[in-house]
Amino acid sequence: MKTEEHLSRELDTLRNRIDSVDKKIIKLIEERCEIVLKIGNIKKNLNLDVYQPHREIKVIDQLSNIADNLDKENIKAIWTEIMSVSKRLQGSIEKIGYLGPEGTFTHQAALEFFPKSSSDLIACRSIIEIFEEIEKNQLDFGVIPIENSLQGTVRETLDLLIEKDIKIYGELELRIHQNLISIPTANLSTINRIYSHPQAFAQARSWIKMNLPHAKLINMNSTADAVKHVANSKSIEEAALGTKHSSELNKLNIISANIEDNPSNYTRFLIISKKENPIQEGKNKTSIVYVTKHKPGALYNVLQLFAEANINLLKIESRPRRKGRWEYIFLMDFQGKYDDINVQEVLDKMEENVIWYKLLGSYPFSNEL
Repeated sequence: MKTEEHLSRELDTLRNRIDSVDKKIIKLIEERCEIVLKIGNIKKNLNLDVYQPHREIKVIDQLSNIADNLDKENIKAIWTEIMSVSKRLQGSIEKIGYLGPEGTFTHQAALEFFPKSSSDLIACRSIIEIFEEIEKNQLDFGVIPIENSLQGTVRETLDLLIEKDIKIYGELELRIHQNLISIPTANLSTINRIYSHPQAFAQARSWIKMNLPHAKLINMNSTADAVKHVANSKSIEEAALGTKHSSELNKLNIISANIEDNPSNYTRFLIISKKENPIQEGKNKTSIVYVTKHKPGALYNVLQLFAEANINLLKIESRPRRKGRWEYIFLMDFQGKYDDINVQEVLDKMEENVIWYKLLGSYPFSNEL
């Protein structure tokens, strides 16, 4: 059996080896950065975008194929940040607006989708502000909620997608966990007031009824605002429902984790931009909106076109058209890219049965990103 002294020496030896490896890694990263700067100059001369998602996917795939002990997700996490440093060196800092404040689920979605090293995340006060800032070229991308698996579609997002000339660049599904958050000295027995957004209260209603039936529920504009209030109050009698990320930002404790009543609670977020997503590999979906003509069977005829082309419909939803009385606009998601031959044929034939249609974007499924 190894003595404590022997283990201590072994630990020092291993740490020295890590230090040696780290020195080699930093020299190799610096060498990579020198090459990156040369590539950046060539891109400028060729008038190419710094962001080349096809190339990034290819690099991660190649590294995954040769790695012995690291899986693809670990390699992706490491190289995403290395490549985001490369983009920063090439002068590419992407401005991303999200529905704030800091610590919301939308903020969490933005952190998961975009690399931290080359992204400037900006909290916005409203969904319409994100659309308008992208229109004015003040933001490169926006992150907005589009639907929740329990509460349904975010109507404001849908209306703005219809009205604005903005593309859907991508999507991300986020599992929604609600947590009871307070200061380190608080516990369930001390809490008599809970702050949060009404939707968060609705998602944890049964848990609250069972564990804190006499607590007063106080509505806030967001879960992030609720957590910030509790951090400022420093009261053992107050708690908030919010995200793990917001508890970490405000240096608070999670008293009870994952207290949402329904384990199948997901929110789908859209990444929006003026740019189209150039990624074509993998599984893609396309979103369109359209208004059918006022004639019998118009909607049926549109849907039949997709069925005959063997195109899988993922979602269809109607929304009152705000430009006319008793007119409805249809939002539809389907599998495939807008420039696929069978999709193009269907879109051409659609014109016989619609007043107009608008392409919102083709983009990878969230689990393909």
